[in-house]
Amino acid sequence: MRAASGAAAAANDAPAFVNENAGDLAQRAADGLLVNGSVNNGAASPFAQAAAFGNNRRGRGSLFNYQFAVVEGNSALDARPFTFSGLPTTKSSYNDLHVGGTFGGPLRFSKFMRNGPNVFVGFQHADDTNATTQPGVMPTALERAGDFSQSTVLGQPVQLIDPQTGRPFAGNIIPGSRISPQATALLGLYPLPNFVGTPYNFQAPLTTFTRLDQFTSRAAQPINNRNQLIGLFAYQRNRTDQTTLFGFQDTTSVSGVDTSLTWTHRVNQFLTMRPRGQYTELTTATTPYFANRTNVSGLAGITGNNQDPANWGPPSLGFTTIAGLNDALPNFNRTRTYGGGIEAYWSHGRHNFTLGGDVRRVAIDIESQQNPRGALTFQLNGSLTGSDFADFLLGVPTTSSIAFGNPDKNLRAYSSDAYVTDDWRFSPTLTMQIGARWEYDTPMTESQGRLVNLDIAPGFTAATPVLGSLLKSDPLGIQPRLGVAWRPVPGSSLVIRAGYGIYRNQNVYQPIVTLLAQQPPLSKAYTIPNSAAFPLTLANSFPVIPSGVATNTFAVDPNLRIGAAQNWQALIQRDLPGSLTIVATYLGTKGTDLYLSVTSRSTLPTNPYRR
Repeated sequence: MRAASGAAAAANDAPAFVNENAGDLAQRAADGLLVNGSVNNGAASPFAQAAAFGNNRRGRGSLFNYQFAVVEGNSALDARPFTFSGLPTTKSSYNDLHVGGTFGGPLRFSKFMRNGPNVFVGFQHADDTNATTQPGVMPTALERAGDFSQSTVLGQPVQLIDPQTGRPFAGNIIPGSRISPQATALLGLYPLPNFVGTPYNFQAPLTTFTRLDQFTSRAAQPINNRNQLIGLFAYQRNRTDQTTLFGFQDTTSVSGVDTSLTWTHRVNQFLTMRPRGQYTELTTATTPYFANRTNVSGLAGITGNNQDPANWGPPSLGFTTIAGLNDALPNFNRTRTYGGGIEAYWSHGRHNFTLGGDVRRVAIDIESQQNPRGALTFQLNGSLTGSDFADFLLGVPTTSSIAFGNPDKNLRAYSSDAYVTDDWRFSPTLTMQIGARWEYDTPMTESQGRLVNLDIAPGFTAATPVLGSLLKSDPLGIQPRLGVAWRPVPGSSLVIRAGYGIYRNQNVYQPIVTLLAQQPPLSKAYTIPNSAAFPLTLANSFPVIPSGVATNTFAVDPNLRIGAAQNWQALIQRDLPGSLTIVATYLGTKGTDLYLSVTSRSTLPTNPYRR
């Protein structure tokens, strides 16, 4: 009786909701709980909510839906980064902010727009910070001065050998006069250890700051009962500032535009066609810490590498026993795709056909160098002294590699596909999907012909640089697809599914052609070991290679075929008592035309891509 009387009172007092005090509202919420039987139902019922709140609004609903949200975070609420040493780590101070909103509905404001488009607009802005701790091994103060009397390598005491005499250094100490000035200059980029431990002696807090701006929109304009236009536009920009173990802060920005227009035309009740056009653009830019700031190589007295302001910075240093020195490379990459296609849906009896195709023009503009500052390795197993870091102090690298030349590359290609699928309702218990897809990508070309491949003689006996990629197209891109779903016992939950398909490795040409665009004679590119023919020092790490010596580091087989994977799977599913389901699955994959990397003798190019 209490519930009934409370409900009646609530109904009679509905017009006075907004004038009720807190006590009355609490009583009405309690009555709503008794009537509806749960907290959730009671809170969403007219007996528990004031008018015009939530879903309890009176009158006609709005044609538009919209929302707005703000979320803020602060580092004071975050945990301190993990420490590898047990010592307290520095906690960065930052604020995070997320702002977003959407709006959607029909644009029908007057008699002139009674059949206007349905639109959707959304935006998002986000500032996010991620703080972590990274460990490393840095040379000690004694080792920087050439004193290895207390150093160990792989747990064993170091015994330094003087490469000039072949005898140990006295006291395991390299005389100060023998330490390379280039090594001293580069050592200034290495921080000192900040704790004593094994296997690390240094840790630093790394902060990654990401800013995201995103805008999306969609408009659907009905023309008549048979035709409709749908337009899409989206823009996104993402900027990341990332700190490295050495304190360098590199910036990467990625922006993209995606826009398309689709026309839906219903020919009859069985056939619908959808022509479409699309344009996409993706731009990536990376700015290293030292770019246009400090010419590290030039000030250190290192010659032979590229020292344009955009490529300022140290060469990459690779070690076995301490952290390697490296920084990001400058890069600008813009990929634009212009394309269009058509898709048709045809229903005929038990068959539902989908068929269509696309043609796209791909333009990739790159301004970057593969390895402009060069890379030097100091290998422990190839050390002259018994220590890779001691070799560095003496200024004697194990190997040297570099690749720079024409920074701008304009790559062009066409991409196309065609497909057909039949969704065949063979019987009430058997459905099959049968189809095939054909894909064809033309090998990429450079607008000014600035690609260099190698013409390899039989048996790899000789290699001659040739302008052009030499790549032949691979038009045999037919990929069959088959899927089956079968219920062998009508009315039973037992279902058997099986499928088979071939899937090609798309976008294979771009990384290959990018390497072909950075080769001699258009570029300075090689990887050489320290030898009597090429005695390497830090001051002369990247010498000029005499003509007649093969320096190309990459080649590709002109008859390259695009790799593919054959996938087949089978699945048996059945319901069990107690709301349980048992599923048994088999999945198999077989690769065809996979890529083989071949490393040839030193007189021939290394890493040639072959079928």
